Amino acid sequence: MGKLKTEAWRLAVAGGGSRELLAGHREFFADHRVVSKGLLSRVELARCMREADVFVFPSLAEGSARVVFEALAAGCYVITTPNSGSIVEDGVHGRLVPPGNAEALANAIRETLFMDRKAIAAVGMRNSELIRNEYRQVHYGDKLVELYRQVLETGA
Repeated sequence: MGKLKTEAWRLAVAGGGSRELLAGHREFFADHRVVSKGLLSRVELARCMREADVFVFPSLAEGSARVVFEALAAGCYVITTPNSGSIVEDGVHGRLVPPGNAEALANAIRETLFMDRKAIAAVGMRNSELIRNEYRQVHYGDKLVELYRQVLETGA
């Protein structure tokens, strides 16, 4: 991130383990554009996501990371890996990068930083609408019942 000469970005790092991360990477966190938020409450995390344009989650392995769904709901353009267990499609909801590939992650972040802000906002708005319309808990129950109904009808 430090190689990006533009001042037009800010990185907020949130989550447990931030203290250890800070200790091991003091030079990285010395950049005035990088802020360690530490462990946030659900309310603080939601506010942080709503204020963000882009959410980066470079997961190596997850079942289905709820935080990615929360970022989509907050209207973020999402950069993650296929291992996040999310619905993110490359070029649709943001970007997918190979897990553990720092160069691919850096390139995706760099490319996103130079994208048109309106295009990023449009993706974020579509992401938020998708979650609101298709992935709310009430919809999950309806879809599950429909799936069971289909299984019973096919005799599978």
